[in-house]
Amino acid sequence: MAVTAKPGSLFRHRSFFLLWSSQSVSFLGTQITYVALPLTAVLVLDATAMESGLVGALERLPFLLFGLFVGVFVDRRARRPILVWTNAVRFAALAWIPFAYMLDMLTMAQLFLVVFVVGTMTVFFEIAYPSYVPGLVGRERLMEANGKLQVSESVAEVVGPGTAGVLINALSAPVVILLDAVSYAVSALSLMKLPSDAAPHAPKDTDRKAPSVWASVREGFSVIKQHALLRWCTVAAVFTSLFFSAVMAVYFLFLIREAGVGAAEIGVITAIGSAGALCGALVADRLTLRLGVGPTLVLSLVFPALGYLVLASVHGNSVAAVATAAVASFVALFGIPVFDVTVISFRQAVTPDHLLGRVNATVRTFAWGALSVGSLLGGALGTALGLRQAVLVSAIGLFVPSLILLLSPARGVRRLDEAAQAASEPQSPQPSLQLDQ
Repeated sequence: MAVTAKPGSLFRHRSFFLLWSSQSVSFLGTQITYVALPLTAVLVLDATAMESGLVGALERLPFLLFGLFVGVFVDRRARRPILVWTNAVRFAALAWIPFAYMLDMLTMAQLFLVVFVVGTMTVFFEIAYPSYVPGLVGRERLMEANGKLQVSESVAEVVGPGTAGVLINALSAPVVILLDAVSYAVSALSLMKLPSDAAPHAPKDTDRKAPSVWASVREGFSVIKQHALLRWCTVAAVFTSLFFSAVMAVYFLFLIREAGVGAAEIGVITAIGSAGALCGALVADRLTLRLGVGPTLVLSLVFPALGYLVLASVHGNSVAAVATAAVASFVALFGIPVFDVTVISFRQAVTPDHLLGRVNATVRTFAWGALSVGSLLGGALGTALGLRQAVLVSAIGLFVPSLILLLSPARGVRRLDEAAQAASEPQSPQPSLQLDQ
């Protein structure tokens, strides 16, 4: 793909603007479903704590099952067609929920199947998407591109849940999911207008046959294994995903059944909490410049643990309880985009194009696979200990990833370019990257 960006804002880059616009529409629809889907399970189908956990688990399970192989597939195909057809399938799958609901034939089994299909398509999209962006904007502008996309996603996280709460009260949760389905259709049509790309190729320095699927998978592992910052950040991301997903598996059940909060209040709580993610996305660059990459990564992962500890203390349906839950969600979500923007941009910058799919797949298989396991963990904790105790245990577990980075060589990294340079140098026996002197 030709890089046509001109100096100035990336919004002047026609192809990036089209990608950003299509993703912004999809982000908004996804956030509406983020509230509407679990409320469909809880309010319409009377889901138990374990069934609620299964909904979250089935959404992420495809990463464990297919992620590594999808990475190989993405590295052998053009990325844009993958983005288009995965959104088309997600549209068709999600549209089934309101259709079945209106015919009075919606069941938990159908909901599980739809979630699994959408999750499988998300595997393809989420691995192909960050692999397509570097060729679209150029690697020198990745931080700017990822920052703008993250801000757009965070804005949707603020607007979407509150909108969902109002719409669910007026239309019902299953019908509101239709909006997300339509957003995927719009995104698919928009992505068709992006520049076409070709399948990536490895450097032509050998005449040997293309490696087997398993050999290709191992190449993705080796990139992460050989780079300390990528390795430790991946481990931290796995534990973050595990315990964050455990909280979210019982989040709505906790607010509804422990605090007695209604759908409209849940929308407000989620929207205010998502404002924390927006703030995090907006200040990510400034934090890394002021504090350094390593300290910022450590600090960013403390916020989710603190926020959900506060959430576990919420009692009763009152203005104070709603306000406390909103502040807790704000704090919990603030640090995640700071971590994501920095790590994703770094991973894209240091990984060769012909390996991007496999490296993205490896990281996301572990991290998103942990989301699936975490959903089951949250459901099991909620069933065995109770909803409040499940939130409390998960919040304590969320301190683990920040401790991992604090005790790792990553804590002393000041700039991403230093870490990238370290990736190409032989590893020394000292457990350190380019650290402060």
